[in-house]
Amino acid sequence: MAKVNGAQSVEVIPGRKIVLSAGVGKTNVDELLWLTDTVLAEAAAWKNSGWAYIADCSQMLPVGASESGELVKMTKKFCEAGCKAFGFAEGKSIMLKIQAQKNTERSATGVLEGHFATVEEVLTWLKDEVNI
Repeated sequence: MAKVNGAQSVEVIPGRKIVLSAGVGKTNVDELLWLTDTVLAEAAAWKNSGWAYIADCSQMLPVGASESGELVKMTKKFCEAGCKAFGFAEGKSIMLKIQAQKNTERSATGVLEGHFATVEEVLTWLKDEVNI
């Protein structure tokens, strides 16, 4: 069952070491702080073996500068906690794809990332290409 706070929700993909978050509409820094803590708690048991994170942004609005800065911090924290890959489900939004790429770039983590239209495409990529 998904945990929800405002525009954000978090759940674990059954049988896989993957945490999925989904957002709807506009998010804020407080929701992103909750998101970070919740994802880290869900993935804590996988720190040594590695895990993946999926952000379903397909129903999100682009974020502002404050939120973008928080997403960069979140990326660093996830990598420090053993995250091996980030998958983004962005629907058809070019703006969200550009924003996600810039945030990952600004994190300077070098984490593997993939950009897709749907969560299902991300799950396939993680299974076939990343082995998670």
